Amino acid sequence: MSVAGESSQERAQRTVDIIARLKDRLERGREAERRLVESILSDLQFAAHASIAQIADRAGVSQPTITRLARAMGFPGTREMRFHLAQALAIGGAYLRTPANVPGDEGLALSGRVIAKVAGGAHAALELMTAALADVDLERMARQIARASQILVYGTGGGSSMAAVELQNRLFRLGLHVTAHTDPQLQRMSASVLSPGTLVIGFSISGQAGSVIDAVRIARQYGARALVVTMAGSPLANAAEWVLPFTFKEDGNLLKPSSSRYALLAAVDILAMATAETIGPRVLESLRRVRHSLASQNIRDPNLPIGD
Repeated sequence: MSVAGESSQERAQRTVDIIARLKDRLERGREAERRLVESILSDLQFAAHASIAQIADRAGVSQPTITRLARAMGFPGTREMRFHLAQALAIGGAYLRTPANVPGDEGLALSGRVIAKVAGGAHAALELMTAALADVDLERMARQIARASQILVYGTGGGSSMAAVELQNRLFRLGLHVTAHTDPQLQRMSASVLSPGTLVIGFSISGQAGSVIDAVRIARQYGARALVVTMAGSPLANAAEWVLPFTFKEDGNLLKPSSSRYALLAAVDILAMATAETIGPRVLESLRRVRHSLASQNIRDPNLPIGD
């Protein structure tokens, strides 16, 4: 969250990528500066917390060289440079280390190792999701979706925006009036024109997505209902009336895409199927029309999924 009165330049300075700037100086700096940068990059923990004298001694350079490096990277002085070093470690320290080999992987070929990791992660994500939904009143949620005069689905970011668009894809074919918004400004604006009888559905893995939280709060201010798929107890969960709890646990493999996406898709399908069953046989006509519309593309096999 931005600090009140803070300028855009100050916000940018707070989130500067010092690692990228150090690597740039490694290519363009003078010999002493390059030696200093190499020393810093080799042990960021030390550079972030050691004294200037200790950093200079380890790199074999003078203390003014450290000051010149800080200013060459756009910082007022060494204090700010070290602050951003500590910030870089806190935010992305795991990505600055070479991933360790997992015991048991040594004898596996790349294809077998990758397939096992991705498939195993998907299974684990689905099992966690299944356990989290054991006590959820899914029937009540499905009734709210089925009865809504209009449904707006919100999600910001990679996984959540994918889930929002996919839920729209699942619900419109049931004959429901549904629109997904992944743009933060559109989320807030569209929520401001809602009224009683409408429903917003929000997705956020962390429950911290500011635009989705804002949109849910705005919509409820005007009488709309709110259902969210997110972590229980998160800010987004606290802003809504109904929560489909999202539970996930990453395995620490930084090279593998997050398995939480599979659980998100399961949540989408769970809501869609529960809604279809709540509506009942009436949805079959909508589904038939969708299937018929695909005949022009020679997709005539009834066993193929609708929409390819």
